[in-house]
Amino acid sequence: MAINGRIIKFKNRKCSCGIKVAVKISESQNNPSKLYFFCERGKCNFYRFWDPDIEEFNQTEFLESNSQKYDDIEHFQLQQEMKSVMQKLELLWQRVQHLESLYVRMHNLENNIHRRMHNLKSRQGGQRLTWVVNMVLFGATMAVFVLSLTNNHGM
Repeated sequence: MAINGRIIKFKNRKCSCGIKVAVKISESQNNPSKLYFFCERGKCNFYRFWDPDIEEFNQTEFLESNSQKYDDIEHFQLQQEMKSVMQKLELLWQRVQHLESLYVRMHNLENNIHRRMHNLKSRQGGQRLTWVVNMVLFGATMAVFVLSLTNNHGM
């Protein structure tokens, strides 16, 4: 807690009930803006003003406490950065997997196109053969027909 630019640190206090006391700021005319401790339950009537002159304050403990807070903040920031990096890595991994699936699809399409081209070439080769056979048969038929016409007319 900071008051008038000074940082103060309270040690936890317990009242006669054995519970941790609360801290408030006095609004009375006799003790304006003075801090006081009191029992929240109100059963033991614990009530004491905070006096900075008699308050136990250990500078080393305070510095260690602040150092720990700084370390905790730094640790938290590192955790947040690490979380952000992990999220980015997860996103990149998903993109890599998507690219790999696209590569597999492209490879399958390429194989399918090659197979179809091969089948088409085979059919075209078969069609050529069929065309050649048909032409040979047509030529033979025409030759027989011409021969038969010449033989019929020549008789």
